[in-house]
Parts: sequence; C-alpha cells; structure tokens
Amino acid sequence: MTHCKECFDGKIIDEQHPDYDTLDQELIRLIDGGQFSYYAAFKRATRLYPAVKDCPECNGTGKAE
Repeated sequence: MTHCKECFDGKIIDEQHPDYDTLDQELIRLIDGGQFSYYAAFKRATRLYPAVKDCPECNGTGKAE
C-alpha cells in the first residue's frame, strides 16, 4: 500500500469548520516564515486548531488502495 496523495495521515482541512479561518491563517504564517514545509505546518497548526475531517479518498486511513 502507498500513502494517499489527497491527505496528510488521513486528514484534510474542513472548510466548513468554525476554526477554518484561524487554521488557514496559522498555516500561512508558518509557511511564509520559511521554517516549515506544508506537511510540518499542517501537523503543527492542526494541533492548535483541529479544523480537519477524515479524507474521503482513503476513509481516514492515510493509505491508498
């Protein structure tokens, strides 16, 4: 099995979540600072603002079939 290309560890950003705007701003801040890759920024920001949902492509497993 390979990793799903649509998500990070089975999670994607939930644009309908109330914390979506805050999460988006935090991701931009971390990435624009140049210290974090998108993956590292995603993992760090979603700990603070859990505006994520299970990936519909892999059903939240993070593994592609």
